[in-house]
Amino acid sequence: MMFAFKYMLVILVITLLTIAISHAQGGNTLVLKEKGRTIQSWIEKDCITFRFSNTQWIDGKIKSVLKDSLLINMYRAQQSPTVFGGFRVDTTWLGFLKISINEISGMPQSRYKSGLFTNGALFRLGSGAYMFLNITNSLLKGMPLLDAANSTRLLIAAGFYGIGALQKQKHKAYLPIGKKYTMAIY
Repeated sequence: MMFAFKYMLVILVITLLTIAISHAQGGNTLVLKEKGRTIQSWIEKDCITFRFSNTQWIDGKIKSVLKDSLLINMYRAQQSPTVFGGFRVDTTWLGFLKISINEISGMPQSRYKSGLFTNGALFRLGSGAYMFLNITNSLLKGMPLLDAANSTRLLIAAGFYGIGALQKQKHKAYLPIGKKYTMAIY
């Protein structure tokens, strides 16, 4: 009976130590949310890119996620030429940076989103091409460039170019942390 009690006590102590030591129960996860819906999450040893509060972009590997801050091992990855004329990726480790999650001011947009419709490039490209072809055809055919019908068409195309320029000015290439996008640690 005493042997069984010691055996059960050892198993209980080992189980409690395993649970206390393992980080699986820690719940230290950095989460990016859009209006309360989780978009992306990071844990320790994940690579992350974010916009710091001073507008600098930081790349790094998460060393640890604390209650309200992160410890990040910053790095810079750049291509360097090889002896054979090719390129290889060279990683330079810059050291550790401890930041609060409140100092993250933006996250990069997804690489798979085009932004062609939201940044005004389609309006600028289309209207610029139309104006170029219109002016070129008018000059080649000897037609008056600024008659009533043609100047209206050129003004409409210029208006669409202006709409595209306004969209470009309004569009951000990153997700600004604030009202719509938030960062939290769970």
